[in-house]
Amino acid sequence: MDKTKLSNFIKDELKLDINEEIIDKFSLYEKFLLEWNEKFNLTAITKEDEILEKHFIDSIYPSKFVDFSKKARLLDIGSGAGFPSIPLAILFPNIEFSLVESNGKKVSFLNEVRTSLKLNNVFILQSRVEDLKALRGEFDFVTARAVTQLNILLELAIPLLKVKGHLLAYKGSMVDIEIKQSERAFHTLECKLISKNIYKLPYSNDGRSLLDIVKNKETKNKYPRPYSIITNKPL
Repeated sequence: MDKTKLSNFIKDELKLDINEEIIDKFSLYEKFLLEWNEKFNLTAITKEDEILEKHFIDSIYPSKFVDFSKKARLLDIGSGAGFPSIPLAILFPNIEFSLVESNGKKVSFLNEVRTSLKLNNVFILQSRVEDLKALRGEFDFVTARAVTQLNILLELAIPLLKVKGHLLAYKGSMVDIEIKQSERAFHTLECKLISKNIYKLPYSNDGRSLLDIVKNKETKNKYPRPYSIITNKPL
């Protein structure tokens, strides 16, 4: 990994303080990702320069738009190999990250990363997100990176947020159709899109967007519906 590129991006673009320990954690994370990927299919991105940009920088870029400086609780849906939550957890030790992943091998990988990087602010939950009934209304932020279409994601995520909590949906740049198709879900779940941040990754110029959606009222108890219904008849 090009440590200088990552360090300069964090300092110059995100305006965050950086030290050698933080960069070393990213480097170790990359090492584990490549080692485990030889045994399990964690990511299709295996070149170091692409891991830097399309996993690490893509995960932390939204901190340019969102204030992560305060103490908060964040739930990451479908964490997979840990994106975006592990890179964010390295940068923001003040936030408690709960990573939800149902795949056992990926959970084992995440636990290895958590222990080896000494990320005491990270907790791994082996579960499907629709089964987290006990965590309704517990989180200040929910993140989801390329998980599912927006109207389905809203029904899974919004019930888990506190009132005035934020869903941060990582999407591609062509997101307007998804937003239009989600109008009924926004209304039904009483949440609102407050910003659509369009940006480009710094080296490939690949387009990305971050949707910041706020929950305005308590979610009705009937949501989320069973997952089969959510996917077959999305709001």
